[in-house]
Amino acid sequence: MKTATERLVKRLFEAYADKLVPRLPTVHKHNVTARARYSLEGGSTGNPDCGFLYLLVRAFDRKSVFEIGTYVGTSALCMGAATRLNGGHLVTCDPENYECLPEAQKDIIRYLHMDQEQALLTLKQEGAEIDFVFADWQPSLASVELINELGSRDLIFTAHDYVLPRDKGVVAYELMSEHYVRAKDCTWFLPDEQPIQVTPEIQIQQCTAAMIPNELLGQWV
Repeated sequence: MKTATERLVKRLFEAYADKLVPRLPTVHKHNVTARARYSLEGGSTGNPDCGFLYLLVRAFDRKSVFEIGTYVGTSALCMGAATRLNGGHLVTCDPENYECLPEAQKDIIRYLHMDQEQALLTLKQEGAEIDFVFADWQPSLASVELINELGSRDLIFTAHDYVLPRDKGVVAYELMSEHYVRAKDCTWFLPDEQPIQVTPEIQIQQCTAAMIPNELLGQWV
């Protein structure tokens, strides 16, 4: 029997695979070459989770994406492509700058060389609103409180590395479940035990938790 996460992923993929599939090799190449440039051993967001993020941004027409933790920019690159198609933009922040974001994406992707709380405060001062968050670093309670202020009514929140016991995605899940003001009006889609095989060659959704407002789910569940 399919899980709720598998049903969601497969329906999103069926609807938006045409633009995603040809982009995945570019995303993988960026991941590998950007880390090799700095001899970085830590992995960046892999294709299954980048693909999931792309599908969420694209399908739910997200136009103001905020990312916590740029690293080498793999997930920003993939979400930025979806955001471009939606006519929106993406802001990503990290206190360490590896300067790996492609020049061709800098009209869509804005990098803030600062920590998550400083970045959210900067956006607050600018009067910004965000409708999608990807946390690839453990969010703080202060950040969740700022997300409460800056988030649109239909904000989607996602967190990488939802891996028990208590990896950073699990901590994000707990913080948002307890402190996000509209948590009771949302549904969490958690990773299955294995990535979801959408074609013989492509897997989607490995270790990203997604909290989606119930009002958005409609045809997708």
